[in-house]
Amino acid sequence: MPSGLVNFDVERFLRDDWQRAPRFIAKGLDISNPITAEELAGLALEEPIESRIVTKNAQGWQSQDGPMSEHDFQHLPTSHWTLLVNAVDLWLPRVRKTYDYFDFLPSWRFDDIMVSYATKGGGVGPHFDLYDVFLVQIEGRRRWQIGQICDESTKLDTDGGLRIVQDFQAQAEFITEPGDVLYLPPCIAHWGEALSPSITYSVGLRSPSIAEMLADLSIELEALGDLRHYRDPIEADRSADIDISDTTIDEIQSTLSEVIADRALITDWFARYMTRPRYPDWLDETNERRVARTGRATYINGEPS
Repeated sequence: MPSGLVNFDVERFLRDDWQRAPRFIAKGLDISNPITAEELAGLALEEPIESRIVTKNAQGWQSQDGPMSEHDFQHLPTSHWTLLVNAVDLWLPRVRKTYDYFDFLPSWRFDDIMVSYATKGGGVGPHFDLYDVFLVQIEGRRRWQIGQICDESTKLDTDGGLRIVQDFQAQAEFITEPGDVLYLPPCIAHWGEALSPSITYSVGLRSPSIAEMLADLSIELEALGDLRHYRDPIEADRSADIDISDTTIDEIQSTLSEVIADRALITDWFARYMTRPRYPDWLDETNERRVARTGRATYINGEPS
């Protein structure tokens, strides 16, 4: 069973790069028996599995959500398209073993492994993610350009169903070959383009927003029957036309702080929140039998597999 990356200084990475800067790791791992393009296409035919095809033409990038059909695959161009399938680790145990290479990070931080198959020139355009990701090159070669740090003010083109960074500014470039790993921290613009037909694993880490966590925590409190409600401070001015007072705000902050300060509550909630299955209703399907069940012909570039 694999454990850790090859030729990789974990302490240096966590000190200098983790959530700070991109890091290219040459020949960091060797995955045997990886998923094939045909298997990936078979998964994309399935109703519950999230997938999409991104094509590039003179007008830019266009995204089509799955599930796909054999007709979709038969009518694709010979180049400049990408098939992406989310959470492949839930369906194929051998893909899930990829997490073992990253055992220097807590297991509860990992979200899913998205797998992409790209023809020459394929990619999803310049974009950025709000989470950490390790891009593992499995087959073929890709050119990755690393751009600027992005935020909520970054101008995006969303016309094609994607979030394309309009003013992408390349600052570094890497060519990934089988076994290479490229780490990207959150909010770093990047642009990958296949130089040959290629397969890439995107190992993403859970990174919920504060708003998402607070929303889930509120559901937790309701489920526990928490009866704490807002109460006016004793010295509050109850005049109808007065602004919200500082005393009232102090009372609200104090009440909310009581919840956050409940360490046992937060510990129990957070542990379950961060380890909650992404697709709990699919657990009985997450094995190789699901793929075996897609035995019908699958087409890549018009050729039956």
